[in-house]
Amino acid sequence: MKRMKKLFAFITAIVMIFTIWQPATTFAAAKKAYTISGRTLVPTVKRGKDISKNVNTALKEAKRLGAKGKVHTVKIPKGTYYISESLKIWSNTKLDATGCVIKTKKSGFNMIATGSSEDNQKATGYKRYKNIMIMGGVWKNSKKNKSSAIRLCRGSNITLKNIDMSHGSEKHMVEMAAVDGVKITNCKFHDSDIKDSKEKCEAIQLDICANDSAYSNLIYDGSPCKNVQIIGNTFENISRGIGTHSMLLNNYIENVTIKGNSFKNITQEAIACVNYINSKIEDNKMENVGGGILFHFSKTSNDSVYTCIKNGKQAYEGKLRTNAQSSIQNNTIETRYHSLCDKNVGIELYGRNISQKMHGADNGIIPAADYYVEGVTIYNNTITAAGYGINLNDAKNNRIANNTIIGRNYDDTDPLHDQYNGIRVSTGSTGNTINDNTISGIRQTGILLYNNASATTINGNKISGCSTYGIRLNKNCSVTQSLQNNIIRDCPQGAIVTGEKSGCTVANGISQNTIQ
Repeated sequence: MKRMKKLFAFITAIVMIFTIWQPATTFAAAKKAYTISGRTLVPTVKRGKDISKNVNTALKEAKRLGAKGKVHTVKIPKGTYYISESLKIWSNTKLDATGCVIKTKKSGFNMIATGSSEDNQKATGYKRYKNIMIMGGVWKNSKKNKSSAIRLCRGSNITLKNIDMSHGSEKHMVEMAAVDGVKITNCKFHDSDIKDSKEKCEAIQLDICANDSAYSNLIYDGSPCKNVQIIGNTFENISRGIGTHSMLLNNYIENVTIKGNSFKNITQEAIACVNYINSKIEDNKMENVGGGILFHFSKTSNDSVYTCIKNGKQAYEGKLRTNAQSSIQNNTIETRYHSLCDKNVGIELYGRNISQKMHGADNGIIPAADYYVEGVTIYNNTITAAGYGINLNDAKNNRIANNTIIGRNYDDTDPLHDQYNGIRVSTGSTGNTINDNTISGIRQTGILLYNNASATTINGNKISGCSTYGIRLNKNCSVTQSLQNNIIRDCPQGAIVTGEKSGCTVANGISQNTIQ
């Protein structure tokens, strides 16, 4: 019996020794989702694989660590990867993808989004997400993915920098709503898979927070975007560059700067602004664009005018504003005819006088009112136009000065190719000054006032080589102060034609002009 006990003890000891000396890998813990050094978190990733889970784990930890206000960085190691779900970024976080190529593996999600749908449904105002930077990376969306690549909402102090974004079949590469303080710099947006879509597909969209027709999972309180800077980016081979294509009646997007950007091969407009106040559009270069810059205080169709918030449950109580206090200057614009573009124009100011109440897109009431645009300076732009150079409709008290407009590249397949003017002022546009512009080679008239329009002054312009008239007033138009010191040559149907029989007048007569 004693021998058996000794034998059992000996065997037990051997087993224990064997167990102790097993290789360490047998009981090694699973790899962590990230490593951390200081305030930098590095997700554990493998090249060529799906990194969604570990990057999101690191982003969520950065949110927790940044709760006291210190920004933490999630740095993805260099390499090519896939994601199969949204990367969710929260307050006080920097996502750095410099040196990475990131592709979508599935469809139906944003590549990057602020917060979560659950959080968005609880938030109002602009402070749910703050102090966010998304930096670097080549982000390639899928042709099958119908979700915007980057979605920003309910945030403040958000920066996008050095991002290369391409492809995708939704309308927008970056869309934002209810944000205050967004800066997008040195990014590339190119090669959209819906370049030839008839829809309004801005690469960067400033959206309205009114209903779920465009932006889901929000509290729809009408919070507009404000304090947005889009500086030094490139846009190429896409449908539309920057802007907004819907409006919430009497709701205004404030303090937008669009400066130093390059646009090339844009089938519709490079920049489309709707109800922008205190904004600057300056020093941009546009090549082969269907339209250059639209600056609208109304829409041509009620189908894109909303009047209610809270998903149509409450009328929006905004105050009508007309003074844009904005500038469009030092831009170089070359337009070409594209059949998908609504209007072939270099720069357009558009307002609309509604004489009786109408219904908007949400069946709410658009009251009768004059939704005109005023207070815009269009200065020192160079426009090579295959259509209108500068077009004004129900635009009052604006300054158009020192612009160069050259008619060129007219397309005979364009049904309007023989009807374009250098500067066209029409339908309720009054009080504008048109001075010191240089206009040449226009298929129709250099400067046209049409249909109850007026200018305060038309002075110091140089107009040459237009197919019909140099300056023409037609259908109850007037110049209220002076039409003088213009130099006009080679306009075969008339240098200055005032159309007195159609009710047109020029105060103080026509004097001191040079006609050659």
